Amino acid sequence: MKKIVAILMLTACLGMAYAQEEESHIVPMSFDTVGADTTRAIKIIDSYLEKIDFSQANNDSVLCVVSYVVDRSHPHDTMTVYRWYMRPYYNRIEIWQGGKIEGGYYSDGVKLFRKFHTGRREWADLTPDSYFNLVLPFDIRGALYNWRSKGGEVFYAGEVKFQGAPVERVFVTMPQTFDRYYYFEKSTGMLGLVVEEEHIYGDREPAKNAVRVDWRAWHEFTPFHGFYLPKEESYQVGGEQIVILNHSYHYEAPQTKLFTEDFIQHQ
Repeated sequence: MKKIVAILMLTACLGMAYAQEEESHIVPMSFDTVGADTTRAIKIIDSYLEKIDFSQANNDSVLCVVSYVVDRSHPHDTMTVYRWYMRPYYNRIEIWQGGKIEGGYYSDGVKLFRKFHTGRREWADLTPDSYFNLVLPFDIRGALYNWRSKGGEVFYAGEVKFQGAPVERVFVTMPQTFDRYYYFEKSTGMLGLVVEEEHIYGDREPAKNAVRVDWRAWHEFTPFHGFYLPKEESYQVGGEQIVILNHSYHYEAPQTKLFTEDFIQHQ
C-alpha cells in the first residue's frame, strides 16, 4: 500500500518516461479505431473543455486551488496540494504532508522553471520540457487539457449505461500516458469517469515506476465565476486503495513573487 504522496509523485514522474524518445504512430490495441467517429469524439471533448476553461478567470487576480487528499483506508495519510494560477502563464504548486512541504514547482511561463527538492530542501532550475512534464498531472483541468498539442488521438467508443444513466464513451490514446476510456454524462456533457488500460500509447510498455490508476471518478463540479471546476473526485490504485480529493477555489490579490521567487508560501 503506497502512501498517497508517493503515488502522486510517481504519477508526476511518468511524463518523463519517454520524453527523450522519438514517438512513432502506434495503433491502439484495446479499441478498434477503424471506422471510429473521431469528429463526434472531438465534439464531446471540446464541449467539456469549454465548460472548465478557466482562461475566463479574472485578469487581475490569482486563482487559488486548495485540494485535500486522503486515503480512505488510512485517514491519517492526508495531503494538501496548493495551486496558484495567474494569466497568462504563471503557475505555482506546493504539496504538503505531515506539516512539511513534499514537493513544489513554480514558473513565470517564460524564463523561470523551478522545482523544490525535498532532500536538499532547496529550489533548483528545470528545463522547460522537464517542468511541463512534471506539473502536467497537477493541472486541475485534467489530462484532456491541450490534448491536441500532447499528440493525442481520440475516437468515439459508443453510448453505454453507467449507474443506470446514458453516458458517451471516448477512447483516448496519448504518448507517455496510459490509454484511457473517458465517460461523459450525455445529459450534461460533464466528465464522470476515466478507466485506464494497462498499456501506454497502444502497445508500449510503461516505465517500471509508473503508477496506473484503475479508475478516476468526478462526483461533483462547482460553478466558479462563469465556468465549472471539479469539487470532489476519487480514484483507485492497485485494485483496492481508494483516494478521495476535495477541492476549493478562491481568488487572491495578485502577487508576482509567487511565480518568480524562491520561498515557501505555506510554511
